[in-house]
Amino acid sequence: MTLTLQLGNQSLTLDARNPRAMIGRDPNSCALVGGDPSVSRRHAEVALDARGAAWLCDWGSSNGTWVDGAALRPGQAVELRAGQQIFVGHMPLVASWAQGGATMFGEMSPSLRAMMDAHRVAQLAAALASLSGQTPAHMSGSMGAVGATLGVGGKAAPKAAELPYRRQGSNENGALLIALPRDTFQNDDTLDGFVEFTAMDDESVASIVVELVEFHRKGASKGHVWDRMLVRQGPWKARKHEVLPLPFRLRVPPGTSMSGRDVHWEVRGYVDIDWAFDIDAQSPITMRNVDIERLRDALGGLDFRVNELEPAPLGQRFTGTFQPPAQLRGQWGISDVNVTVEYLGTNLQMELEVEKTALLKFDRDVKFTFDLQQLRTAPLAQLTEYLRQQIDAMMRR
Repeated sequence: MTLTLQLGNQSLTLDARNPRAMIGRDPNSCALVGGDPSVSRRHAEVALDARGAAWLCDWGSSNGTWVDGAALRPGQAVELRAGQQIFVGHMPLVASWAQGGATMFGEMSPSLRAMMDAHRVAQLAAALASLSGQTPAHMSGSMGAVGATLGVGGKAAPKAAELPYRRQGSNENGALLIALPRDTFQNDDTLDGFVEFTAMDDESVASIVVELVEFHRKGASKGHVWDRMLVRQGPWKARKHEVLPLPFRLRVPPGTSMSGRDVHWEVRGYVDIDWAFDIDAQSPITMRNVDIERLRDALGGLDFRVNELEPAPLGQRFTGTFQPPAQLRGQWGISDVNVTVEYLGTNLQMELEVEKTALLKFDRDVKFTFDLQQLRTAPLAQLTEYLRQQIDAMMRR
């Protein structure tokens, strides 16, 4: 599934390797930037799910995200379909699918503009209610029984011993702490943690966001966001010295690049402060890929020395070489075997290739596919034997 988004004169494409994009006015945190004043700093997000469907979610914007004349509630996601008319604030958003179909582009009607104005007034009223100490209506169901120092919607945070990996960022407006149970995760993992915001002054807060970010030497300079959670949607008034701890959960994709020379990962958090400087914090983490590790171990069982399998930006595809033991290198007349591993949905495809030499008239290769669940649960000895059969068959051709 490939989806192209256009907002004003900017466009970007989403696919399985780049499945989500934040839309807003802030170029530092948004992949698709709209310069109109009606667009909030972090306004909305579009994401592709595992089956390729596209979902649009509003992030508590001031002027709203509108689909066919109806405003999305903060945090509400709606599936994008051909023929819809979408506005991000006052800017039309056009989505078009590579296989055909697109949303509609059209002028904003007077009735829709009137609804947007009413929506904006309601948002301002909610902010004023928070500033005066009243509870905005859209928050009243989520406050729970919390202590006075915990802030709106806060929950008691675990002790430091339970979440020992802690990083903090701060400025004159407040401090943001990211707390994790460990610093190493793996593909298809779930990352559970806490963020804790401490206000240094009376501040009006728009939102708290946490992201899982991959940085690759050959990728985007700002990194690629694999998952993002809106931990708390505002606006609300944070009182001076108030502490707001909130849990979060991020999902690690199945084909992650492992941490190494060219790749590093972090959990990144933002507190979006209205009319003041935002607060951010980063917590570096180490990422493993257990599927690549199993393949390396299985080849090692054949005494094949595997060099580094290099991940492409955004993972999903890994390339490298391995060397057969000395006696086979002489017998086959080769020095290296090229390896390519690629994720294909719930399967993992592996390709082995040797280039022609004095003993080989043509290149030789073999390609085979693993079911991911079977790859992860099969005995290592069985996996080693299967690889031996595939390599022997390739070299006997």
